[in-house]
Amino acid sequence: MTDIASHRGGALLWAENSRLAFEQTARLPVEQVEFDVHPSRDGRLVVIHDATLERTTDGTGAVCRHDWADLCRLTLKGSGGQRMLLLEEVIEIFRPTTINLRLEIKAGPERIPYPGHTARIVAALAAWGVLGRTALTSFQLGTVAEAPRHGTPMTHVWLVTPDLQTDIGLDAVIGLARAHGVPMLGLRGNKLDAATVARVREAGLGIGGWACNDMVLIGRMFDLGVDVFTTDRPDLAVARRAAS
Repeated sequence: MTDIASHRGGALLWAENSRLAFEQTARLPVEQVEFDVHPSRDGRLVVIHDATLERTTDGTGAVCRHDWADLCRLTLKGSGGQRMLLLEEVIEIFRPTTINLRLEIKAGPERIPYPGHTARIVAALAAWGVLGRTALTSFQLGTVAEAPRHGTPMTHVWLVTPDLQTDIGLDAVIGLARAHGVPMLGLRGNKLDAATVARVREAGLGIGGWACNDMVLIGRMFDLGVDVFTTDRPDLAVARRAAS
């Protein structure tokens, strides 16, 4: 079965990575919820996509240069006054459900990995008893390859940009994934076709899609039988699957 992952809690339906988005996603018949984690200056694990605050909050500057006491006073744009959440708060929303977590390990403002960030995330997931139901993802190969050194997640996934896929070719991407022990690739949905999916599967890797936000791409993911895809419109994905 192809899993549906509600991307940032359904970012085209509700304010991304907000409590509203996650609580609404928790009511949907989806298999995964996707979200992003940055560290605060005092080491808290903050659920927000960007390394900086301006786009999604009424704050300014880098997330990692603020303590949680300051971050929790900010308002998420379009959320009706809600604040950003900590990782443990997202876990509590989904703990009673059957929905698995899909956590993207983010890098800093200059795309430089935060020291010790992956280890802290894995340790926190293990302490809260959800590491085995969490897929860890990153666009940075070194980051995603590091993850299982600290514990055993449900899976770990290298998210591949279209530019990289074009520049070095699919075979080179597959070779790098296998060399680093990464069992699954996530490719942009519009870069996926039957030949690509077959080649990845022949190499013994799992395959997922991302940025699948309209009925055409959503339908393609189901037709291709990918393992999972992320979508900002989980409602459309649920409806498409129900109509099949």
